[in-house]
Amino acid sequence: MNDWQEFIQSQNIVGSDDEYICDASDLGLILVNGEDAANFLQNQFSNDINLIDQNSFQLSSYSTPKGRMLGIFRVVKIENGYLLIMPGSILPKILQRLQMYVVQAKVTLADASAYFARFAIQSEKISVIDNIVLPREANKVFQSDSLISLHLGVVNQQSRYLILDLSVDEAKSIWQTFAKLLSISHFYSWRLSEIKAGIPVIYPENSEEFVAQMANLNFLNGINFKKGCYPGQEIVARMQYLGKLKRRMFLAELNTSDCPAAGDNLVALASDNIDGSGKVVDAVTGQDNRCYCLFIAQIKKAEDKLLRFSNSPGTEIKLLELPYALSE
Repeated sequence: MNDWQEFIQSQNIVGSDDEYICDASDLGLILVNGEDAANFLQNQFSNDINLIDQNSFQLSSYSTPKGRMLGIFRVVKIENGYLLIMPGSILPKILQRLQMYVVQAKVTLADASAYFARFAIQSEKISVIDNIVLPREANKVFQSDSLISLHLGVVNQQSRYLILDLSVDEAKSIWQTFAKLLSISHFYSWRLSEIKAGIPVIYPENSEEFVAQMANLNFLNGINFKKGCYPGQEIVARMQYLGKLKRRMFLAELNTSDCPAAGDNLVALASDNIDGSGKVVDAVTGQDNRCYCLFIAQIKKAEDKLLRFSNSPGTEIKLLELPYALSE
């Protein structure tokens, strides 16, 4: 995909939080195929792989036996298997872990990132969202022989899409069509869009830190509580049916352009030490020079405004309403 990278480097990137197109090569793709692929993934992930087809995708997670998430990703069913979409930085860890459990299953796992051009779009323009290669409804997928596009839902009345294309020439042509109608922006714009949509992400810096419900996956249809066993399932089920959730994910606006990093700690206002109060999921600075952040923290401390960032105690944390209901 060197041709795609050269093409992207030739584009005039201006940056925008709205009505944009951006390269998404920072996302990684794992291809899972073989006659046992569905059963294999069903036994590993938090969601029910049997509930998706080639016209829809699924949010899911992969955990340790102790219930701590190794990764969160979107799962797409394709003609010859499944694609798992996640940050490229966490892909090697997920791939290595999955390989450990293949044993005698007829499954092949591979890093497929280099085979696809990847870019994202956010827009409410009719001239964009009516394009034939974009799905009409949220959580739906459009597929052709070479192209896969996902409708990721709506933020600020703008529809969000992710496009994966095996053909660089086709990807260039589609990009140029949309670039005439949209601003060309950075991948940070897509990350900001994910943050505002309240979609959690796992990076190496916060891997194995959270149980799925802490990241609101139970509110995002990322967990199926009726499926069979998978690593960490007992922990997830116990939290759902027997425990009381004491931590969850929050969306916040910070009065700074200097964002915390994934894995950074939040502590109680009166604490001088790391006390387990919370951790950053992701944070990005918007065009308004304010930082937008997802963090997972003790619910009472967050709602009572008793938290601060350990590395920047003066940063004001303004909680924002998530764009989905915090109920089953």
